[in-house]
Amino acid sequence: MDPTPPGTGTGTGTGRQQAEPVSELRVPIPDLARAHAALAQSLGESGVGGVELERLFASGVTAGCVACGLSVTGRDLGDLALHDGGEPDRRLSERLERLWLGYCPRQGCESRFFRLDITVPGRFDRERVLGRTRSLIQGESGPRLGLRLASPLSSETTRRLRRVAGIGIATLFVAFIAHRLAFFRSQPIPFIQPTSPYTIDPASVDPHQR
Repeated sequence: MDPTPPGTGTGTGTGRQQAEPVSELRVPIPDLARAHAALAQSLGESGVGGVELERLFASGVTAGCVACGLSVTGRDLGDLALHDGGEPDRRLSERLERLWLGYCPRQGCESRFFRLDITVPGRFDRERVLGRTRSLIQGESGPRLGLRLASPLSSETTRRLRRVAGIGIATLFVAFIAHRLAFFRSQPIPFIQPTSPYTIDPASVDPHQR
């Protein structure tokens, strides 16, 4: 009997060339931190990013134990990912600490798999996103999903928005400097006596009129 749960198979042939849609994605508990990054990338390739992605992880992504049903939110998975990656000193709750160690948080539950799911509708194909997420967890690159938006990735969209914002700020700064220069040119400069365009010979001036 194949011990690999449905939704976590390695895939062969065309499975490695194309992320096949899956209706259910079971993830080994030790891979939940990687699942967060994989799902974020998969959603980004479908055009979901920024605030929309944050809201989706906060209220539309869950991971539940396949045995006892205990669930955590997408935001909890994000905390796991931060602890597992760039912030190892980040404090976790007791429940997330047990997940990070590879166990179901519920005492007595011996399950080693959680079911990752997107529980709210969106402008993306849920099953294709889950299939792409599975491929990324397993280390398979595969083709990127067809985008519903003009931007290729959420990270790329962020870079473009920052570039546009930078250009706008630079334009405002240049306009401000030009305005101030025009203003100061019309004002006398302190401690500097402006040179008059007219000159008068001192000898021609009546000393009684000085």
